[in-house]
Amino acid sequence: MKNKDFDTVETTRRIREKNYEETKDLTRKELLEWYKKRGKAAKDQFLKNSKNSEREGVRSF
Repeated sequence: MKNKDFDTVETTRRIREKNYEETKDLTRKELLEWYKKRGKAAKDQFLKNSKNSEREGVRSF
């Protein structure tokens, strides 16, 4: 059996539970805004990481 330093299933469950708690009382409009905000943050982080990788000589796809 492998020694696991990172439990993917447990991490996924914690993320889902956190997201549920943040959104359980939101209206449809508020939920849509929540998704837009989270999506923009993810896109911005991706672009930031891509620019850093290019400066370090790592190709992005």
